[in-house]
Amino acid sequence: MPAEAFIDTLAVNTHINYTDGAYANVRNVADDLAWLGIRHVRDAAPGSGAAPLASYVYVAQRGIKFDFLMHPDIPVSVGQAAQLNAAVPGSVVAIEGFNEIDNWPVTYQGLTGAAAGLAAQREIYTRVRAHPQLAGVAVYDLTGYDVKQVDTRANAADYSNQHVYPQNGEQPTYNANGDRWMGAAAEAVKKYGLPYVITEFGYFTLPQAGWYMLGVDEPTQAKGVLNGYLDAAAAGVKRTYVYELLDQKPDPENKSNEMHYGFFRIDNSPKRVAYAIRNLTSILKAGTTHGAKGTADGAKAGALAYTLAGMPVSANSLLLQKKDGRFVLALWNETPIWNRATGTPLESPPANVGLDLGTNASRIDVYDPLVSATPLASHRDVRTLDVAVPDHPILLEITPAGASGT
Repeated sequence: MPAEAFIDTLAVNTHINYTDGAYANVRNVADDLAWLGIRHVRDAAPGSGAAPLASYVYVAQRGIKFDFLMHPDIPVSVGQAAQLNAAVPGSVVAIEGFNEIDNWPVTYQGLTGAAAGLAAQREIYTRVRAHPQLAGVAVYDLTGYDVKQVDTRANAADYSNQHVYPQNGEQPTYNANGDRWMGAAAEAVKKYGLPYVITEFGYFTLPQAGWYMLGVDEPTQAKGVLNGYLDAAAAGVKRTYVYELLDQKPDPENKSNEMHYGFFRIDNSPKRVAYAIRNLTSILKAGTTHGAKGTADGAKAGALAYTLAGMPVSANSLLLQKKDGRFVLALWNETPIWNRATGTPLESPPANVGLDLGTNASRIDVYDPLVSATPLASHRDVRTLDVAVPDHPILLEITPAGASGT
């Protein structure tokens, strides 16, 4: 997968329509997204709150692309999205149906419940398709209906859509007790035969114990979010919108879970997850720093023969390629990261994995985005490497022997 294509899967929820908390400072929103290296957000349609259209225009002019949730007045919502797309062409990439109708019930033309949401979704699809300012804009399905009862999304959505919140501080795709949160969500909509987005995913940073809780500490949030981004990309998810960019409002007594999902705290200081995402995107965006000439010197696009020995069933991998031809092999092992009985983090020993490239690489640099955007170790002229794979991603940047190096 091209590294740029992977970066394009990274997305986050925002609430620019909220003007009574952290999102009131729209400059911070744009600055934080640029600092992270994320260019896709999910928000409510302009006009759904007190924020002026100018706030959305400002963020869009900074290069941010929007998925807009519709509010009940569908013609107005679609028109508002079109207005922004006219002001900043290409800034609206998706229109999304109603949010979690099982939690936020809607009515539509005398209908209620799932029937209302599904019928409204068809109107949204039709209006987006007919609007000249929204040509090429994708339509994401609504969320919160029982997919077992619905056989098709023809003429209703271009993308299936799911929300995935791992419970009890569990990993996104592998847990020894059989919970596979992302996998189960994908399987539920597989029958539609549509590409797939995740428009909510995440952990809040309010450590909790017990069953069916989401709260973890900041380092565990960072691990879960990084793993989730990579899991989703490896599974072919078009885009994953983590919930959310900022802690919305002050919560000094730590009583509101909703106020602690952010990558940034209420004072706009970065949490561990924000540093990790910035490190990840910085590593993948970095150009040649030690003389590799790129694909012209033999790093054929997408071609890297390698084997991995000793990968546990809980471990995953994803091969990326940078624009200059260097490869980045991401490895992560989804061992338990949270003790739900005590509400405390868990640490597991790393898995010992053997990498064999079949031929010598001129250089392999090892990165841990939870630690730094600079290499933790560098190896030259190597064919094999023993790798300690932790409970979060490490990145092996591989310069093929065909590329020149220092």
